[in-house]
Amino acid sequence: MKTYLRILKYVKRYKLSLVLSILMSILFSVFSALSIYLTIPLLKTLFIGEEQTQSTLEKTDITSIYGKLQSYFENLIFSAGKEQTLLVICILILIAFLLKNITGFYSSIFMQYVEKGVLRDLRNEIYFRINSLSLRYFTKEKTGNLISRMTNDINSIQSGISAAFSSALKEPLLIIIFLILAVSISWQMTIIALLVFPVTVLIISKIGSSLKRRSIRVQQKLSDIISIISESVYGAKVIRSFRAEKYKNALFENESDEHYRLIMKSAYASEMTSPITEYLSVIAGVIIIWFGGREILVTNSLKPEEFLGFLFIIFQIITPIKNLGTINNRIQESAASGERIFEIIDQPIEIEEKADAVEKKDFEDSIILKDVSFSYNAGKPILEKINLEIKKSEVVAIVGPSGVGKSTFADLIGRFYDVTDGEILIDGIGIKNIRINSLRNLIGIVPQETILFNDTIRNNIIFGLEGVTEEDLI
Repeated sequence: MKTYLRILKYVKRYKLSLVLSILMSILFSVFSALSIYLTIPLLKTLFIGEEQTQSTLEKTDITSIYGKLQSYFENLIFSAGKEQTLLVICILILIAFLLKNITGFYSSIFMQYVEKGVLRDLRNEIYFRINSLSLRYFTKEKTGNLISRMTNDINSIQSGISAAFSSALKEPLLIIIFLILAVSISWQMTIIALLVFPVTVLIISKIGSSLKRRSIRVQQKLSDIISIISESVYGAKVIRSFRAEKYKNALFENESDEHYRLIMKSAYASEMTSPITEYLSVIAGVIIIWFGGREILVTNSLKPEEFLGFLFIIFQIITPIKNLGTINNRIQESAASGERIFEIIDQPIEIEEKADAVEKKDFEDSIILKDVSFSYNAGKPILEKINLEIKKSEVVAIVGPSGVGKSTFADLIGRFYDVTDGEILIDGIGIKNIRINSLRNLIGIVPQETILFNDTIRNNIIFGLEGVTEEDLI
């Protein structure tokens, strides 16, 4: 829940859209209830005689809201006739459904502003964080895992945001309003209907906890699949050179099968919620039918149109009760994805720039390495006690077999990693005391692999440079 609450903090930027969505949700719930409630006077108009209406009119309790509405329609039937009353009720039903759909539409639209905005902000933040991390992080993290977190996990959060604000407000509000209407008709039958709630909540809670654990494993396995795809595209030439297609195919198939197995387990937990809650609701509904039918047939304490209206209302509650189960599932899945996203956002920035770092525009004299040591992992040094001075204009080649640290040596000078021990100086200034952009402006890099970014040819040529004119480009 702590992770989920952290996700919800990103909603603050979209407070206006959120408030408007909540307001529309409230109105949607009211008009939904009204559209169902109007079935009672409709049934009375169609099936109850005017003489019966006149007798019940005298007995109606007009102190309650239900009594006042009942009195209004009975007066209308008695004074204007059933045909006129039927026309009024039909018009009111049309208006209620129109307003219900309009408010439902705008509730969803305003919530879309919130959801899509939060996704954009989270995606931007995780991308900015990735671009600020040391290269050390990328040596231990799979590319596919990062891509999966920026795509699948981000998208998974969207349904959780909607569940927290739109659905988590709309569905309980619908339940409350329908229950108020139900109580106004028969509090005894309403109590019977409420007996299903504790059992439903317990089941939803148990399934939700299980679903969160399974969702984490599903996302992790999906990251492994994306890593294999990324490696296969990037290393296509190597795979074919070593005739390793069958090996990679088998590896991918195994990972895909495992993902299928995990996602089906998650699907069982997710899909189980709706039918269980629906069946419990139906059990309550059947008991209500028996009790209400007895009230009509034996004691005459309930009117047929009220009983039918009550049934309409109670069965309308089943859908929001079912949705409450899926809300919890979506929140748990969103929290699981949030944990994976915040693992990246919370990564410490290793390469930090000092507040008093100096600007250095030119390389004037020498690069000196003093007792430089470096290791990716504690206790496993890659470079150890390196002492070297490179004068300006000298050409120095760092040679050796693969894996001895040649590229790492060059990366340390550009401060893509910080040395584990020792110091690197340029013109007598420690590179940790030089502004990072300034330091890297002094360095030209020709990578071993050719990289062409998904941009124009012009932007690839001037990549990383600002204020470049057409003359400079030519």
